[in-house]
Amino acid sequence: MRLERHARNRALEVAVAEQQGQAWVSLTWNELYRRVIDGAAGMIEAGVNPGQVVVIRVPTGIRQLELELATRVAGAVPLLLPDHMDPSEVGRLLDEIEVRLVIVDHESRLALLRRAGLMDAQLFECDDRSWERLRGMGLDRRKRQPDILRWVDTVRAGAPSSAVLGLPREKSQAWLFRPESSGTLSDLVADDVVLLTGEATDRFTTVVRDAHLTSGCQLVWVERPELLEAALALFSPTHVLLDHVAARVLEDLMVAGRVDGKPWHETPQEVLEATSARVAEARLTSKTKKLAEAVSALAPWWGGRVRVLVLDTRVNRTISGLAKTFGFKIGRIAHHPAVKLDLAREHSVVAVPTAPTVELPDTMLPRRGGRNGLDSAFSLSGS
Repeated sequence: MRLERHARNRALEVAVAEQQGQAWVSLTWNELYRRVIDGAAGMIEAGVNPGQVVVIRVPTGIRQLELELATRVAGAVPLLLPDHMDPSEVGRLLDEIEVRLVIVDHESRLALLRRAGLMDAQLFECDDRSWERLRGMGLDRRKRQPDILRWVDTVRAGAPSSAVLGLPREKSQAWLFRPESSGTLSDLVADDVVLLTGEATDRFTTVVRDAHLTSGCQLVWVERPELLEAALALFSPTHVLLDHVAARVLEDLMVAGRVDGKPWHETPQEVLEATSARVAEARLTSKTKKLAEAVSALAPWWGGRVRVLVLDTRVNRTISGLAKTFGFKIGRIAHHPAVKLDLAREHSVVAVPTAPTVELPDTMLPRRGGRNGLDSAFSLSGS
C-alpha cells in the first residue's frame, strides 16, 4: 500500500496542509496513515463492505482527503458529486449502485441527494468529534481483528479504488467516471511541494490527489484563489497547480499581489504588459524596458522555489511571458476522455468476516439510542 510505504519512509515529513480559519494545519505521513487506517476500520465496523460505494460531501481539505483515503483502504469506492449536478440526475445515478455510507459535514449537503432512495445506506454526520470516535471504533476493530485491512487488500487486488466523480452533461444523462490524465503529474517526486487550488469534485484536483499518493510529495491544498498568496509565502512550493477557477484570475491576483505586506509595484499591470512585450521581442521604449525590468519585484510573491506552473485552462501571453522570465516550466495535464462507468458491474461486494467479540462496558464504544446502536453521528438515511 502506497500510503503505508510513505508512512514508513517519510514518517515525520508533512504530507498535507491546509488553512483552517486564520491558522495553517498539517499532518505528517505517519499521522495521515494512522488516521486513515483507523477510519477505514471504523467504516468496516459500521458495516461498509469492500466493493460498496461511499458518497463523500465535506469541504475541500485534509478531512476530505482522510475520508477519501479511508474509503479506499476499506475497499469501498469514494464517490464525489459536484454541487451543480441536477438532484434528479444524482438520484438516478445513486439508485443504480450500492451506496452503503453517505458522509456529510452538515445536513445542508444532503439537498443534492434528496431524489435518491438510499434505503440501505447509513448517514454519517462527520464533524471533528464524530470523526475521532469513528477512528476510535476502527482502532478497536483492528485490535480485535489485526489482519482485517490486509484481508481487504487481498479481496480487492486488481480492482480500481480511486475516486469516482459525477459528470453533468448538457445534452444527455449524467455519467459516473473515474478521472485519468497524463503529463506533468508523472514527474512528481517525494521532495516536491505541490500547491493545489480547487474543489474536491473537480477532475483536475482528483488526478492531483492521486499523484500525491503515488509520489509521496507534500500537498498544500486550498479551495479558493484568494488563499493562494498566503500559501505561496508560507510553503514556497516547487509546483503550483491551479484549477480553472484560480487559473482565470491568476493575472488579477498578481496585479493585486503584495510582498512583505506591501504592493510589489505602483503600476503592476503595466509591468506585466511590458514583460509580455519584451518576451515577444516587441520594440520597447526606454520606459517600457524599465517597466519590464521591474517585474523582478514580483519574484518573491511566488515563494522562491517554483519550477513548474500548471493551469487547467489555456495559458495567455501574460502568464507565459512571466513564466519564461522567471524560469518556470509551464506544465501540462492532459485529461483523458471521460469514460462512462458502470459501478454496479465493475465492483463486486464482498462481505467482511465477522470480528471476534469482546465484552466491553457500554462506555467503551460510542453508541446511539441506549445499549444497541451506533454513535449518534450515524443514522439510517432511509428512516
